[in-house]
Amino acid sequence: MTSPDTEKLHLTTKLAYGAGDFGPAIAANILVFYLLFFFTNVAGLPPGLAGSILMIGKISDAINDPIVGILSDKTRTRWGRRLPWILGGMIPFALFYSLQWIIPQFSNDLSANRWGLFAYYVFIGILFNIAYTTVNLPYTALTPELTQDYNERTSLNSFRFSFSIGGSILSLILYILASIAYPDDPQTRFFILGLSCSILGIIALLWCSLRIQEKGREPILNLTQKKQVGMVLTGVSILGIIYAILRLIPATSTFLGGSGNIDYISFFSILSSLLLLGFGCSLLFAQVEEHLVGQEAKQIRQDNQEQTDLSFFQQLKIVFNNRPFLFVIGIYLCSWLAVQLTASILVYFVVSYMNLGEDTSGLVALAVQGTALIMLFLWQAVCQKLDKKIVYFMGTGIWIIAQIGLFLLQPEQVTLMFILAIMAGFGVSVAYLIPWSMVPDVIELDELETGQRREGVFYAFMVLLQKFGLALGLFLVGVVLEAAGFVEQIPGEPIPTQPETALLAIRIAVAPLPAIILIVGLVLAYFYPITREVHAEIRLKLKEKHQGEREQL
Repeated sequence: MTSPDTEKLHLTTKLAYGAGDFGPAIAANILVFYLLFFFTNVAGLPPGLAGSILMIGKISDAINDPIVGILSDKTRTRWGRRLPWILGGMIPFALFYSLQWIIPQFSNDLSANRWGLFAYYVFIGILFNIAYTTVNLPYTALTPELTQDYNERTSLNSFRFSFSIGGSILSLILYILASIAYPDDPQTRFFILGLSCSILGIIALLWCSLRIQEKGREPILNLTQKKQVGMVLTGVSILGIIYAILRLIPATSTFLGGSGNIDYISFFSILSSLLLLGFGCSLLFAQVEEHLVGQEAKQIRQDNQEQTDLSFFQQLKIVFNNRPFLFVIGIYLCSWLAVQLTASILVYFVVSYMNLGEDTSGLVALAVQGTALIMLFLWQAVCQKLDKKIVYFMGTGIWIIAQIGLFLLQPEQVTLMFILAIMAGFGVSVAYLIPWSMVPDVIELDELETGQRREGVFYAFMVLLQKFGLALGLFLVGVVLEAAGFVEQIPGEPIPTQPETALLAIRIAVAPLPAIILIVGLVLAYFYPITREVHAEIRLKLKEKHQGEREQL
């Protein structure tokens, strides 16, 4: 069998694509780890009410996904189907994210004020999730359009999740520094944190949308414009780095409001400037991807646009008749349900069970995400030799051991807690890399069987079911905590001591429950049918099909 043509991508393309997940990741990571805690221990909401807010937000988010997916598939612009959605959604994304971290006062009556806060957070959460979907879903659907090469897709996703995990790590560092800067003012801490993440998100999304080019379409900026914008951004980033360095030098720091040590403002200045520097350099050194602009790419794009549109229910039927796709959905759901259940309850575990400070929860999360980032490159290299599902087995097996260890952990075993966090990072990295690397393969199988390209629909339904599962899981966590007698913190008061029943509920939610879910994911991965050889055969048949169709014209 002849190998299909390779479609290698330039480094600047991979960097820009990876940056597209930095913005959503740096925002979403703080939501995952601290939004439930913010509701109960800063805004003063009962855990049941807080869990309901998260559930409503996730359900609304899930409903948005297939709608935006179908609309983006049908979008027709000179720049393509996905990039206009990213550009149009980034400002609302940043605005509504920032508004989630304020605590308005609706009434002096505690009960009435709680219901006012409930309504406010539900409303803002729904609007934020709509904006999040408009930037994130079209972004994820770009993967199969940029390259069809099996190994190159894994490489592309490794860049994506390097930025994703890197954003998660940096957001945790920002949280730790914000906790140091505002130790007795959590309201200001979370608002500053939310605003900073919004700014970083806009920079990253602009980087992706202004550098990436969709197959068979024009780039938003031509090469000349990219170099001009790149020069400006590079200059601005250098000034920002100089400002941050001067804040760290004792002799000059006092003139700029600094203390001569690394603080929140200095770190944010360095981070945003480095992001702008990468943005500028990727535009300065941008190169044209020949396989995205050639006549064959334009013809494939034209063929896809001329295909007959299907109704929502017809597309739903086709999606769920794709057997490998159902396995991918299940693997993804199990992986991320385990991640988000552990993440949402981790701060309670560290503070209430381990009797440590809030900033320590950031360090534990940092150990998980830091290990995941390092392991991402190792797993990506292993994927060049082994099938994706074998890599998933290897990482998830270590992860399950770590989850079980957390349940057996005793409050005085702080060092062991960090060791288990590092072990969990081995598995979290495959949760990032493997399911999303499988989706493009499934999409090409669907194209071979149906003759249509529906990236947006597949990505939308994958995320839809995942979010319904997460909505139910987060809601149950809140309800179980409240039923177990969890005592929410009154704003301005010390963190209360939790009863033994609440501590047991926290331990179960952080350890054995995610472990059981991961075992289900392993079973599904075992039966996933698309191997490296099967994918190569799919690509060859697609190439022959496209050539045959063009010869008939």
